[in-house]
Amino acid sequence: MIWHLYDYYLRPGGGYFGAKKATQTPDPIYGYDDHSIWLVSSQYVDAKGLKLQARLLNLDGTQKFSKEVALDAPADSTAKVFTLPHIDGLSPTYFLDLRVTDDSGKIVGSNFYWLSTKTETLDWAKSNWYTTPTASYADYTSLSQLPKVKLNAASRSERVGEDEVTHVMLENPGKSVAFFVRLKLDQGKGGDEILPVIWQDNYVSLLPGEKREITATYRAASLKAAEPEIGISGMNLE
Repeated sequence: MIWHLYDYYLRPGGGYFGAKKATQTPDPIYGYDDHSIWLVSSQYVDAKGLKLQARLLNLDGTQKFSKEVALDAPADSTAKVFTLPHIDGLSPTYFLDLRVTDDSGKIVGSNFYWLSTKTETLDWAKSNWYTTPTASYADYTSLSQLPKVKLNAASRSERVGEDEVTHVMLENPGKSVAFFVRLKLDQGKGGDEILPVIWQDNYVSLLPGEKREITATYRAASLKAAEPEIGISGMNLE
């Protein structure tokens, strides 16, 4: 299963960042079975003064639902916070954005889901001890119809000991979600990809108007006297 995390060249894949998300504390989670929102805290100290915000957005970026709840998270706890209501007018595929902030407003946990109005069903009659077949699948084909987005991007780099740290600033000035954006670093324009590299986060999605700074740490020697060149790709990027 290691290749789901990174490949032979130590390039981290989507599975790496998904696994990293799963270890965050606190962790806001969506329950696919009953559309509930949970907060999981796996740290061994209480967290007080938190706020959990849930937002539902259509493919065109319009917000269909938003709710914010103030709460505390006891040490090593799980708590069902609320259940999403039935929402009319959702696009065939829609987005759920979950964020937890501390008492200073800093984001301390987040998750981003793409969901389908067509329910996925399991064939329980053919279930056995190791698998349950899927009778009908959810439909995510409308993701191909996402409106195009042009991101604003800038970067700066600094030397920290033997490492180089590149800060990438992303901004989504559009009205639609920038979906599944992947960042990479090259040894100058047209050069080889710099590997290994520790990305703070990757394969990210940005809401309309959202700004994010993401850092990448790697050996300075990997540049080979070149300047780091940022590569940006995404499902609906211009």
